[in-house]
Amino acid sequence: MAYQILLVDDHKIVGEGTKRLLEEVGDLTVDYVSSGSAALEKMAGSDYDLFIVDLHMPVMNGIELTQSIKNEQSNARILIYTGYDTTAYFNKLVQLGAVGFISKNFSNDQLIYAVMCALNDLAVIPQEWLDTLKRDGQKVKLGSGEHVSLTEVEHDVLHYVEKGYSNDEIASEFHVSKRTVERYLTKIFQKLHVTSRADAIEEGKRLGILVKLDF
Repeated sequence: MAYQILLVDDHKIVGEGTKRLLEEVGDLTVDYVSSGSAALEKMAGSDYDLFIVDLHMPVMNGIELTQSIKNEQSNARILIYTGYDTTAYFNKLVQLGAVGFISKNFSNDQLIYAVMCALNDLAVIPQEWLDTLKRDGQKVKLGSGEHVSLTEVEHDVLHYVEKGYSNDEIASEFHVSKRTVERYLTKIFQKLHVTSRADAIEEGKRLGILVKLDF
């Protein structure tokens, strides 16, 4: 059976190399694009069996692209492809519908095997990331050595803060009162030991809670 794959990676050397590797497997056809917007355009004219999405991309990152793909094709299989640790984003990506996570440090055989597993509806999680999730859950380590964790809602609120949303706009997105958003922000500031939105964003990126868009 022939499978159609869309690979999205802003690093063209990596993307083109991965495309060549996968197409050496006889029954895989791979389209490669280097941005989220180009991926969404490709979707309009093709029916893909699997999407392989780089997590860290400028303009539209892998989380945002995953959400857009699922909005267009609810049953889409999406593998997150990254050279970075994704454990801070694991719950969010699973909630959005990602079927697995593959590392750019995988061997060629591991990459091909992971792709075939995803095409056969098997979840793919690298062992080292699974060990980290089992040990620490959503916790991150502050400079003081203290371990803290944000709830899913707090993580989402911080993401909207990073995107420049006002408290009123965040309240509208969550269908809650402005007062409730203020309470979420107070809790986030307390956990991260910061006193402003700008400091919360900076600390969130440093800790890996927020996706850094500029790579």
